[in-house]
Amino acid sequence: MGAIFDNLPFMVAGLWETAKLAALAIVLSAVLGVLFGAMGSARTRVARWPAIAYIHLIRSAPLIVFILYCYFVLADLGLDLSPFWAGVVALGVFTSAYLAEIVRAGIGSVPSGQWEAARASGLGHASTLRHVVLPQALRRMAPAVVSEFIKLVKDTSLVSIIGVFEFFHRVEVTNSRLLTQPFAVLGFAAVCYFLVNYGLSRVARRLELRLDT
Repeated sequence: MGAIFDNLPFMVAGLWETAKLAALAIVLSAVLGVLFGAMGSARTRVARWPAIAYIHLIRSAPLIVFILYCYFVLADLGLDLSPFWAGVVALGVFTSAYLAEIVRAGIGSVPSGQWEAARASGLGHASTLRHVVLPQALRRMAPAVVSEFIKLVKDTSLVSIIGVFEFFHRVEVTNSRLLTQPFAVLGFAAVCYFLVNYGLSRVARRLELRLDT
């Protein structure tokens, strides 16, 4: 345990980087997920087909390949992102494809009578979606959405491959220095990820209960 305490400030400092990375990626994935999920549930092919292509194209690639793509290939195309922002974009866009499917399914689970009643009251399609359908769908989507966000937090460890000095990267560096206590160091990392994700799940549970009232 002494090795952990000796390197604790160094490793814990990476949690802040991980928190920023995860928070920005969650915001990006939520915006894109709702947008493409709504497009995927549209009746017109012009809106639906691009969303379906987006979802299937991104979900067909492993996340680690997508991270490398965002960092190296986008730079060749003239969009030179720092490792941190390449990680944010990769995690956010990748997760948004899964959120889009959740949103699309959530919208589809709302009874058609809700659409008809809203349209009969004079609301347009966008207003109906925003004020009537999405709030109801959110209650059904909440558990699946939280699961994706928890998965995203764990996936932040993969961006160390492009040089982001986040929490797990610092744990790896610490383990490389010590070499003799991998169980303790990696066990500490596992505990930290558990506490972060458990806290996130508890907050989400409270939000879910509030939405049900």
